Amino acid sequence: MIKRWELNKSVGVALVAGCAFVLAACSSDVVVQPPCPEILIPIDGSKLTRFKPGPGRDIIDVIHEEQVSGFAHGCEYNTDETGAGEVTVEIIPSFESKKGPANPNNQSTFEFFVALTDQEKNVLEKKRLNAIIDFPSNMSRVLWQREEPITLTIPLKAGQTGEDFRIFIGLQMSREELEYERSIR
Repeated sequence: MIKRWELNKSVGVALVAGCAFVLAACSSDVVVQPPCPEILIPIDGSKLTRFKPGPGRDIIDVIHEEQVSGFAHGCEYNTDETGAGEVTVEIIPSFESKKGPANPNNQSTFEFFVALTDQEKNVLEKKRLNAIIDFPSNMSRVLWQREEPITLTIPLKAGQTGEDFRIFIGLQMSREELEYERSIR
C-alpha cells in the first residue's frame, strides 16, 4: 500500500517537495507514488449567503455566509501488479463562516457536498454532509475544519490511477441561493 497526504497550500507543496528531495538523496530506489485524484472547489459551490425568510435581500437580512476555505487530503493505493484494485481518498474540508445581523441564535447550519466524478464529469458518488458552527458571543467570524475525514473508495481497473478521477467540494444550496451568488460575482 502506498499512502500520500497533501495540503492545498503552497507551504504544503514546498514541504512535500523538500521531503522528496531529502528522500531522493538518501536512496536510489525511490518509488514514484501514483497521484491522488485532483480536488476542485467549483465557483458555483464555493460561497453561500443565507437570508432570513421573506423578501429582504439586504445586508441586514443575512443570517450567515459560508465559504469553502480549503482542504487537506491524502490517498492510499491498494492494487495488484496490474494496477487493478482501489484507491482510498480521505478529505478534511475547512470553511469560513460569518454571522449576519439577522442571526437569531449565534449558529450557522449548512450542508456541503463531496462528489466523485470521472474525467467526463459523470458523478459516480456524492456525499451530502451537515455542518453546525457555533459562534462565540464575541465573534462574528469563525474558521471551521471538519474533525473526521470524509472517505471515498474508488475502484481501479488495470492502468487507472487517481488522475482518472476528480473530486469536487462545495456548498449545497437552493436555486435561489445559487442565483443570488451568481448575481453578486
